[in-house]
Amino acid sequence: VIFRDDILKKMQRHCIFPPRSGDREMDITEHLVATVLDQGHLCPLPLTSRPIHWKYDHALRLYPHPTMVVLADHTEPYNWKYQDCLAINPGSFSSEFAFMVYRPADCDAEDGSAAEPSRIE
Repeated sequence: VIFRDDILKKMQRHCIFPPRSGDREMDITEHLVATVLDQGHLCPLPLTSRPIHWKYDHALRLYPHPTMVVLADHTEPYNWKYQDCLAINPGSFSSEFAFMVYRPADCDAEDGSAAEPSRIE
């Protein structure tokens, strides 16, 4: 599943308490992945803040549970494994030349980067 939206900022706007898991504070991206996968929907926000066209809501559902979710945000690259689902954000290729390499056989992703292209003068 590939989802291109700035969902992290929208979730942070509606967050009342910082995310916690037991005694420790969670990373905000880890909390985003857990929320999206636990709710089984790519847009787990209230309808007042993020209206959804009901005719196309089925396209945002995550059932059955996917093997991999790409949440392409405007944040730093991350890679989380949650409930046998790999969730990644490849980062911004246009500014940092960063990308992720996904290996389906291993169900693993690793960071990659391209060298900045040399400029011809």
